[in-house]
Amino acid sequence: MPFDGIVARCVVDELTKVLAGGRIEKVFQPEADEILINVRAWNANYKLLLSASANYPRIHVTDAVKENPAAPPVFCMLLRKHLSGGKILSFEFHDYERIIGMEVESANELGDVSVKKLIIEIMGRHSNIILVNSENKIIDAIKHVDSDISRVREVMPARPYILPPGQNKTSPDFLAPDELVSNSLSVQVPLEKYLLNSIKGFSPLLCREICHRAGIDSSMPAAALDISQQSSLGHVVADTVKEISDCRFRPCIIFEDEALEKPLDFHCMEIHQYRYVRSLESMSKVLDNFYAARDRSQRLKQKKSDVLKVVNNVMDRCNKKLAIQQETMREVADREKLKLFGELITANIYCIPAGAKSVSLLNYYSEDSEYIDILMDENLLPQENAQKYFKKYTKAKSTWMYTGRQLEETRKELDYLESVLHLLENCITPA
Repeated sequence: MPFDGIVARCVVDELTKVLAGGRIEKVFQPEADEILINVRAWNANYKLLLSASANYPRIHVTDAVKENPAAPPVFCMLLRKHLSGGKILSFEFHDYERIIGMEVESANELGDVSVKKLIIEIMGRHSNIILVNSENKIIDAIKHVDSDISRVREVMPARPYILPPGQNKTSPDFLAPDELVSNSLSVQVPLEKYLLNSIKGFSPLLCREICHRAGIDSSMPAAALDISQQSSLGHVVADTVKEISDCRFRPCIIFEDEALEKPLDFHCMEIHQYRYVRSLESMSKVLDNFYAARDRSQRLKQKKSDVLKVVNNVMDRCNKKLAIQQETMREVADREKLKLFGELITANIYCIPAGAKSVSLLNYYSEDSEYIDILMDENLLPQENAQKYFKKYTKAKSTWMYTGRQLEETRKELDYLESVLHLLENCITPA
């Protein structure tokens, strides 16, 4: 996920222009790790989304509508108490880290005005939303981190707020491109990784973009750059840093397909390394569109998975049923023999002795006039043996007809289920 330090700076710049000076009207918590704040600013209404989701942590203005729980969670109630009616003073971020703070001036129950800060830390599964007071002490957080979880940094009420451990990288504001290039000559790691490990706030996507603009393979060892490549890399890095410092951002979404339906990535810098790129007017629009599409894709994937599981289970049952029905059909395939045995016994009943275990009778239906050996029940009379074979024939005939109909229905059901699987493979929108 390319929500890097550069995107954080772009988001802070946008939120400052749009929401600074606005009033917080309502606070909601539609998800366990998500806060939605309604803000009135510059004669317009805005919705500020803060998400501490492990998969999609972010902060931006959104147009999305989400259903809120009937009973607001405890953290939501706390934010309403401290922030409702408050004035947004500013947005800030720290040294290209993915930590954004929103300062809010509000009055308590006694009318005393104080400044509080709502901080979102965008750090993957360690993402958090934290409310601190004017003395930089934590009032509460959407996720509590005690000493059992982290011995380095606790995020608990009444504890002082401490920034996460910093990275040993150079900030773009203090970066010397020539020095960066000269230091690369002693490093054997791929150039993309060298840039990622050297420049604060840069994501792998932006590092690959710099390599692409410089015309260098991002997997090339940094130490293998020739004079021409070193010069090109230095100029591209310098130009990129200048664009960042001048806030010349061009938010865009990168797609996998020409139809622009499958979002792959996003960034606030212009991206040239991908073919299908769509630019939008603001970073918030990019984030809102990107995560809305991701959310739709995730829901579609989940629905597909659920339906696929049901269809596969039903297909397994149908295949087992089909195997049983085919075996049953094979068992009664020689049912006409039973009828023949009954008829031959009846035709020769006068010459069959009682108590016979088997008889050899002339098959008058055959052109070869061969004799057939027929097993007999010695405890039954010849007529009763004939009736026994006729009953077996009647049962086998009924089984053949009934099972044949079931077999046809099972095959039709399997054909239908296979068509459903085909439709699922080509489905692009949830119902």
